[in-house]
Amino acid sequence: YDVIKRGQHIWQIEAMHKRYGPIIRLNPHEVHIDDPEFFDEIYTASSRPRDKYRWWTNLASAHGSGFSTVLHDLHRLRRGVLNPYFSKRSVVRLEPVITAKISKLVKRFARASQTSEVVRLDVAFMALATDILCSYAFADDTGYLDEPDFKLEWKETILGGFESGAMMRQFPWLLPMVMGLPIWFVEKGNKGAAYMMRWQGKVKRLVQAVLDEKVDGKSGEGSQKTMFHTLRDCDLPPSEKTLQRFCDEGEILLGAGGETTAKTLTTIIFYLVQNPTLLSRLRQELQSVMPDPNSTPECKVLESLPYLSAVISEGLRLSYGVTTRLPRIAPTETLHYKAYAIPPGTPVSQTCYFVLMNPTIFPDPETFDPERWL
Repeated sequence: YDVIKRGQHIWQIEAMHKRYGPIIRLNPHEVHIDDPEFFDEIYTASSRPRDKYRWWTNLASAHGSGFSTVLHDLHRLRRGVLNPYFSKRSVVRLEPVITAKISKLVKRFARASQTSEVVRLDVAFMALATDILCSYAFADDTGYLDEPDFKLEWKETILGGFESGAMMRQFPWLLPMVMGLPIWFVEKGNKGAAYMMRWQGKVKRLVQAVLDEKVDGKSGEGSQKTMFHTLRDCDLPPSEKTLQRFCDEGEILLGAGGETTAKTLTTIIFYLVQNPTLLSRLRQELQSVMPDPNSTPECKVLESLPYLSAVISEGLRLSYGVTTRLPRIAPTETLHYKAYAIPPGTPVSQTCYFVLMNPTIFPDPETFDPERWL
């Protein structure tokens, strides 16, 4: 269902729940639960360890990244180092960069409106998110906002990578085999994979330059401190500071962070265009802090707008983030769900889509309704 029918297993899981109830065994190894009340027990029991499921994380292949880290304690260690880098205070310092990138996109939209050019918003927002992420994490401007098609090839590459992850879970030996082939050979069969290999090569060069700074005794003053400077200078052991692990971290950040952000923005715009009343109300609120289109209010001002915040929350809900299940393992603890005892070491999951579309939590869940957040 996921490989041949391209991501359709979620609907089989839904059908099984309708037939068998809120807890099912969806394969010989794994249990799936459809009950939002049990969500925290699986995912946010911070005082009790929850490992990831190695078979599942094979979809990303980047085993050195936080996303693919299986062990609970190691994930917490890796995540803890980067938390300050992605704190609100750190991101606020990035505000001038974000504003500059948005201004560039707005100018592109203005030109398109004058020439009646059709613009794919999902690709344009992907370019925006990618340029911002690369500026912050890599100190490198990818310049996708300057591309005539907003670098459609990059978006297609990322989506292709996500889709191929289902295949990688079934055949984890496949990716290392492909990565060992010459790029020119891969390009003949899969241009997206070849593009990804070239991009990974660029990331390695950027990371290696940061690592070489330390070897050369340079302080790096006068240059932007990137995510890799943070990783390089932290207290993690040397085994956590390898070139490949840093590259894995960067790959997941850019791939997942860019597409999810772009999807949310696209979803919001789609529903606002479909609902002129909602769009009018949002514009009215924005005009209170943006009296003319050239106004650039600070983030803290925009965050104070209740209807804008509600629109964003509803956009996040209906863009789903990840539509697949996300298994977790309690390595030493027996989990109890109603009359069932789930033995330690059993992968247990829920699917975020089922929570976000649950009518008991979000009445009329398929409707874009910012009011539900006010």
